[in-house]
Amino acid sequence: MLFSLEIFLYIIGGLIVGTVLGAIPGLSGTLGIALMLPITYYMEPISAIMFLSAIFTGGVYGGGVTAIMLNVPGAPGAVATTLDGYPMTRKGEHNEALGIGLVSSVIGCLVGYFLVFVFLQPLGTFVLKFQAPEMMILTLFALSIISTIQGDILKTLIAGFLGLLLGTIGSTTFGRPRGTFGINELYEGIEIVPALMGLLAISELFFLVNRKFIVDSKTDIPKKSLQSIFAGMKISVKQKINTLRSSVIGLIIGLLPAAGATVASLVSYSQAQTFSKDKKSFGKGNPKGLVAAETANSASEGGSLGTMMTFGIPGGSAAAVLMAAFMVHGLTPGPFFIRDHLDLTYAVIIGNFFQGIFLLGIGLLFIWYFSRVVFIPTRILIPIVTIFSLLGAFSVRMLYTDVIITILFAMLALIMRKLDYPIIAILLGLILGASIDGELTRTILLYEGRYLELFQRPIFTIMLIITVIVFLIPVFQKLFNKNKAVSND
Repeated sequence: MLFSLEIFLYIIGGLIVGTVLGAIPGLSGTLGIALMLPITYYMEPISAIMFLSAIFTGGVYGGGVTAIMLNVPGAPGAVATTLDGYPMTRKGEHNEALGIGLVSSVIGCLVGYFLVFVFLQPLGTFVLKFQAPEMMILTLFALSIISTIQGDILKTLIAGFLGLLLGTIGSTTFGRPRGTFGINELYEGIEIVPALMGLLAISELFFLVNRKFIVDSKTDIPKKSLQSIFAGMKISVKQKINTLRSSVIGLIIGLLPAAGATVASLVSYSQAQTFSKDKKSFGKGNPKGLVAAETANSASEGGSLGTMMTFGIPGGSAAAVLMAAFMVHGLTPGPFFIRDHLDLTYAVIIGNFFQGIFLLGIGLLFIWYFSRVVFIPTRILIPIVTIFSLLGAFSVRMLYTDVIITILFAMLALIMRKLDYPIIAILLGLILGASIDGELTRTILLYEGRYLELFQRPIFTIMLIITVIVFLIPVFQKLFNKNKAVSND
């Protein structure tokens, strides 16, 4: 049944739907799964699950395409993709960047699902060891990428701290409003999508006004080259250690409930920079950063699906909707699911492995046409992206408040960029702020008055030491370089 033409057609159709939705600012594969769920009511369970999970796969990839071309992450998981993907586009290397993004996503998907297939039960046992303290340190570890951002250390820390404060707006763990100023729409916190649209998309458009095209050159019309796309693909294939490391990081973090593709891609990006000999080129168009981000967020998909099937705990919003699809078809994810439906479990994993193979062809066709974006003059592109960004912000909760939030964040980004404060620092703080706040509160409640017991947890202790080292090394390096420059003068 799995290898039938019908299943393959469902997979191809799901990939197309997910890629298109993922590439539209503000939309995502999660929305696609939710919209298509009613259509699957009368399908066979395996057909429905393959179709919906293919939308998930396509959505994760599609979000990275707009992140590369327009500096607009189609989903929060593509935030790290903008760090080096968009600078490559600005330099006229959009074809190479798109090729890197495609093959990295495919490799991440294939390696992630292969590892889930081989180590499903051991991985599940490992995940159970992650509780509130470990999740808190993991989120802090993802936040450590702030220390690697090039520029003034003080400004970077101020921007990151501001992002953390904004991320805590909303209800506390005990249900009390905090920082809402009486605005009911902020009770659930600041939605990430409107903030992304304002900080990255709308603010960037103001800087495109004085250019004819997205690329920096004002005279040469950018070219579309299939040869350059293939050259980018080769770059990903050659980075074996980077892709393998990023795939493993993406899978492990994807297995953790509520961690997801965003944390996975940020941690992977940080590790790629740590192990690189040319750390200063990250954030300026280094292909290694793009490979790490795209590989990890695709690999995390396999992890979140594995956790959902093994424990009945969705690793993110898309996995939660997929879990609903399982239950609609009479299948309850959890420990008994694997025991009672072992054949279906491995069929889903193998089917998702095939999705990675099909994604290569569909993605290549998609980026060949999407790369034409660089041909569009900015006088036409700016109003189009503005409209889609505002509609995307509005579509999340259907609230005009989110449109206002988008505009306010765009204004904040403009001020910060004029004063040379890194936008990515405030964005990382905003994304991770709520997670750190929640896990810290739970850790305090569990270990109040006996905090030394935290160091009896091996994973917590090891991750804490690594996090401190990752935070401090770039700081000391920057201070050392500054003192060295002063002494040379």
